[in-house]
Amino acid sequence: MKKITAYIQQNYWLLIILLLASILRLFHVDYQSIWIDEIHTMIESDPSMTFREMNHIILLREGIGHMYFLIVKGLNAIFGYSTLTARLFSAFTGIASIYAIYLLGKELFNKRTGLIAALLLTVNLYHITYSQEARSYILLVLFCTLAFYKLAVFLKRPSVKNAIWYGVFAALMFHAHIVSALTLFGQVLLILFILYTQPKEERKAFFKKCVVAGTTLFLLLLPGYSLILKVSKYKSGWLTLPGPDGFSKIVKAITGDTELLWFLFLLLTIFYFVNLFKQKDNSLLAHSLLSNNIIFSALIFFCWIFFAIPLSIIKSYMDEPMILSRYFIHMLPALALLFAIAIEQMRNRISQVLIVAMIVILSLTDIFIVKDYYYKLSKSQYRELTTEIMNNNPQGDKVVSSWGWLMSYFFKPTGEPVLEMKLRDYVNAMKEGTEQEVSFWYLDGNSRPYDLTQEEEAFLNENFTVSENIELYDTWARHYILKSAPKISVIMQGKEKDNFKHKNFYMFENGELTSESFKLEKGQYNLIIKANSLPKDPIKGEHAHLQVKIGNEKIGDYYLNGNESNNEMKLAFEINNNAETEARFIFDNDTFAEGKDRNLVIYSVQIEKKE
Repeated sequence: MKKITAYIQQNYWLLIILLLASILRLFHVDYQSIWIDEIHTMIESDPSMTFREMNHIILLREGIGHMYFLIVKGLNAIFGYSTLTARLFSAFTGIASIYAIYLLGKELFNKRTGLIAALLLTVNLYHITYSQEARSYILLVLFCTLAFYKLAVFLKRPSVKNAIWYGVFAALMFHAHIVSALTLFGQVLLILFILYTQPKEERKAFFKKCVVAGTTLFLLLLPGYSLILKVSKYKSGWLTLPGPDGFSKIVKAITGDTELLWFLFLLLTIFYFVNLFKQKDNSLLAHSLLSNNIIFSALIFFCWIFFAIPLSIIKSYMDEPMILSRYFIHMLPALALLFAIAIEQMRNRISQVLIVAMIVILSLTDIFIVKDYYYKLSKSQYRELTTEIMNNNPQGDKVVSSWGWLMSYFFKPTGEPVLEMKLRDYVNAMKEGTEQEVSFWYLDGNSRPYDLTQEEEAFLNENFTVSENIELYDTWARHYILKSAPKISVIMQGKEKDNFKHKNFYMFENGELTSESFKLEKGQYNLIIKANSLPKDPIKGEHAHLQVKIGNEKIGDYYLNGNESNNEMKLAFEINNNAETEARFIFDNDTFAEGKDRNLVIYSVQIEKKE
């Protein structure tokens, strides 16, 4: 008890800062809907998904390493599969990063510097935002900060233990997000520089410890080899070149995106460099560099901030653009530390208190009043939109979206995946007969508006009625009700024709299709149907099952196959009296399993009279 009391007395400011950080990161943590990237996280961290399936999806669709998804997957399995679980992990990771920057500030300069840096990061809106998002960016912030902390410890007090710890956290930083590769390269260059400046008699011993750190790092990076290969070939197709003011916009975004704060931070940056340029120590020996807090911090900032920026610009212009503010979030702790060191170097204590108070007050004003962060909607409301659709879709109409694979996450309770097609492509597919005309929902968002040509709009108006038009924040949905159900054209013996309006008929869920009515005389007949089960391979050892009726009388049922060259079935039936009737086709074993959806397609139906 005495130890706890003593710790509280010695660290009450740190505990107050951590309490404030906890409040700002846990309040309304699950208020906003999850957006596109977070839906990726929820799909890839599904506890019911096998590790093989998870690995396949990550390598196919992600640019983030496996580590984050494995952690969230484990937490989902323990605490429940929900966005709240995933976001709480980010929130507590964000709180941990506040403590991590305190440790680094204390190591680089002194305890007060660590406290100031922790407070600046606590009230930073960008840090809060990503502490409430189910993605790995805040994990990158944590491990990047700890990697630099362990690097500083290793360089100042080289030992095998410190070398191993640095290697571990440098690898964790890389696995948190591959964008840290440039920062890791900068760290390696700093180690080589310190190695070069070591006295000759100490260089060999320091080199051996560097080998230990490098070996640890290399071994822990090996599991990410496949992702490195994938990302090296990645072409985004949507990121643009930074432009002449690209990085000033990024730095402004991650430091608060507020004019008054930007002005204060600019002054602190200038003050820091003025103090750096005043340093008179011209020695290039490692001990001298590491013992001068200002110079050593400048070396850390160089490989953390300033080293990565020009390389990012070069890569963006010569290969593939990689300029996006969240890709530089791991530089945020470095900026907070730079500002904290500048404040700590002020000789007037009143000036220190005033400028810290100004930053905190302006930051909190921006969070709670200007941006109304905790109550103002800022993320696409897919969660609410899909809930509205499910509540208003008792008949189970098909759902289509340009984000079909992602939207299927929300519709998992229904057992029906969302068809992934743009509205324009889906309309044209119905016009061409490759998609069946049935009632459907279409949903979209994430800055994708409703956009059809006059011809496409005319087709929908002719064949469908819009029964629901839902618009929520950055999302929208429309429910199209078919005006008249499509009929399968039956080819009667001797009266074959090719100009049917509907060539192929798809059945995406359990239900019934009916043919056009036709007259049959008394006698015995064969119904010849050409149809396939989709996909080609069976799901859980079973293909689509189809029942066939003439009028109300069942004439046969059978399991289709996925072989397009062997898809014909002949069913015999008898008509006792001349009659006008219709053929009915019933699909009764729809399912979604093993990542595949069982459907069927009917190509043609022919009736022939037996001689």
